[in-house]
Amino acid sequence: MLILGQCHCGNLRFRLETERPLAVRECQCRFCRAHGAACASDPAGRAWIEIGDERWLSRYRFARRTADFLVCRRCGGYLGALLETTAGAFATLNLRNAADFELPPVEPVDYDGESTEDRVRRRAVGWTPTALTPGWR
Repeated sequence: MLILGQCHCGNLRFRLETERPLAVRECQCRFCRAHGAACASDPAGRAWIEIGDERWLSRYRFARRTADFLVCRRCGGYLGALLETTAGAFATLNLRNAADFELPPVEPVDYDGESTEDRVRRRAVGWTPTALTPGWR
């Protein structure tokens, strides 16, 4: 299955290739609730994130600074989160940005009890391997 998504103005885009049904999660943190995030990932899949104009990309990081939350400065759309490690880049993508994708039931999740190390490990194992492509225009 191919899922294409983008922020409202189109400056940030993603492409997600997956062969299995996705478990869509609604993180209960203030950031995700404010952005209406419904994110999914597939560690057996592959994703590409494209950035049209870097000047309009905001890489927001929470206090633990484990991943970049990609937000368009132009339209305010939250595309997803990106973890960059020595083993590669991994992402979870906000499927509410996918125009032709019907969201399955969404599961609320809470990650408040995780240590920083556990959080990075969970993301590196459970998020989708990702390539980041700046300047696609």
